[in-house]
Amino acid sequence: MATFQTITTDKKQYLPLLLLADPCEAMIDRYLETGEMHVIKAGDAAVCEAVVLPLSETACELKNIATDPQFQGQGHATRLMKTLFKLYAARFQTMYVGTTPTGAAFYARFGFEPSHTVVGFFIDNYPDPIYENGERCTDMLYFKKELR
Repeated sequence: MATFQTITTDKKQYLPLLLLADPCEAMIDRYLETGEMHVIKAGDAAVCEAVVLPLSETACELKNIATDPQFQGQGHATRLMKTLFKLYAARFQTMYVGTTPTGAAFYARFGFEPSHTVVGFFIDNYPDPIYENGERCTDMLYFKKELR
C-alpha cells in the first residue's frame, strides 16, 4: 500500500528521484531546502516525489515531480498531483509549473494552461545541454492551474 509523506529533513536522500526530473544537482539545490517536499512510499521505498516552492501569498510552483521508472504507469504521480492540489488549495490560489515541450501534455491532463515562456532558460541555467526526444531543450514553458 502506498502512503503519502511530507519530508522536512534530509531531503537529499531522495536525490536519485529528484535527478529524474531535473538533471542538475546545482539547480535542485536552488529550491530543495526552501521547497516543500512530498513523497509517496511503497513500504520503505520512495516511488514518487514532488517539491513545491511557495512564490507569494497567492502562488506556488511545482519545481520537481518524478516517479521511479520501475513504478511508472501505476498512477503514483496522478495520486500525488491530486493530493498536492487539495493540500495547496488551502494556501494558494494558483500553482505554476515550468517544463519542456515533452512535459506539457502531462500537466495539461491535470488542467494546467499555458502561462508564459522563459526564452533560453535551459541554455542559460544548465552547464550541460539537455535533450528530450532528440531535441535540445532551450526554453522553459510555464503553465498554471487555478487551485480554487
